Amino acid sequence: MKGFLAALRPWGATIVTVALAATLPALVHATSEDGNLIKGTSMHGKTRLLANDRYPALYTGKFGDCLGGHSLIEVTGFDAAYYADNMTVMFHLTGSTKIQNDSIMAYISVDACMVAPGVDNEPT
Repeated sequence: MKGFLAALRPWGATIVTVALAATLPALVHATSEDGNLIKGTSMHGKTRLLANDRYPALYTGKFGDCLGGHSLIEVTGFDAAYYADNMTVMFHLTGSTKIQNDSIMAYISVDACMVAPGVDNEPT
C-alpha cells in the first residue's frame, strides 16, 4: 500500500487543480446572474427567465405640456413601455393638481389586437 500512494503523490496537486478547473465554470454560471433575472410568462403559457435590465420593444420619449402649467391637473411625467418577450405594458405617470379637497382618477385604456403574419387583418 505504501508503494501505491507514493506513486500518486506527484500527481495529487494536478488532480485537484483539474477537478477545480472543471467545476469552476458551473459555479460561476450558477452565481453570476441569478439576481438579475426575473420569471416571465409568454402568451403561450411558457415560463422562462428574462433579464431584469432588458430594453422594451416599444417605449415613449418626451412629451409636451400644451397649457404651459396653467391647467388644474398638470401631468409632469408620462412614460410607457411594452415588453414583447412577456407581453407586459408598464406605465409611469406623475403629476399634480390645483384642485383642493377633491380626489382625481386617471383612466388609461390599452386596446390591442393580435396580428397574424400573412393574413389580411383589415376590417371589411
